[in-house]
Amino acid sequence: MRSIFIISALAVSLLMAGCIQTSPGNGPAHKIQATEPWKPDGTIGAKEYSSWKYLSSVPGKNFTIYWRNDAHSLHMALRGQTDGWISVGFEPTDWMKDADMIVGYVTGDNATVEDQYCTGNYGPHFRDEDLGGTDDILEHGGKDEGGFTVVEFERKMNTTDKFDKAFVPGQNVSIIWAMADSKSLAVQHNVAAGKGILDLDQT
Repeated sequence: MRSIFIISALAVSLLMAGCIQTSPGNGPAHKIQATEPWKPDGTIGAKEYSSWKYLSSVPGKNFTIYWRNDAHSLHMALRGQTDGWISVGFEPTDWMKDADMIVGYVTGDNATVEDQYCTGNYGPHFRDEDLGGTDDILEHGGKDEGGFTVVEFERKMNTTDKFDKAFVPGQNVSIIWAMADSKSLAVQHNVAAGKGILDLDQT
């Protein structure tokens, strides 16, 4: 079984007020009408997503999340100022525990995006498949460009996998996020981390 040890640093960062991007993370999202088709190519079109939020606007640690959804599917992009891995965790129950996590990085023309689940307050993460669940990333892609990493992915709003959170339109979803300067998932986050709230689109 392969475990991913991005261990206690995220929890420590959440304890440190200077690392939590409270204002942008909990503020309102930017909203538009998404009119462009979704493509998992690592390029975020001006109208590809209906919502986006700056979770960190600290110079050198910028992190933005984009999303669009209907009743059946969630499309999302993560854009972080790093050439390492970036991640988002949905609805942890206590610190990192029980977070439904997506972790991704880009190497050359290839994007790796993993469907993971966190079993403890401070880690570790495991791939859903290693826990007896399923990999529910339907499509994914990404790109490293200009000092930023972008990963895009699609999943069902309700995958029926017990290691994934089930979403409904209009739901407020609590998240944690992190990024590192390494593509190795064995390296803990060392760039930035924090938390926030996403308001899913009504349909």
